[in-house]
Amino acid sequence: MTQLPVGTVVSYLANGNMEHPFVGKILKHYERSALVQILTHHPKDALNARELLQRVVISFDAMTPAVIADDPAAVPPKNVV
Repeated sequence: MTQLPVGTVVSYLANGNMEHPFVGKILKHYERSALVQILTHHPKDALNARELLQRVVISFDAMTPAVIADDPAAVPPKNVV
């Protein structure tokens, strides 16, 4: 994946540090990864997030841009049956 700009909100699946998916914001770029500030996480990961000081380094290949719920254009329409 190409580098996302600093400040981009991304989502990330569980990894070795966090047991559940979380959402974060890119703070700094490295060669193939980024320093991400954890914004929201599962309640069971509260201790893990605190131990990491709310920051984690993750690979660009493993992150995806997060959908912001406040932006109606970003939320896919629900299937109507």
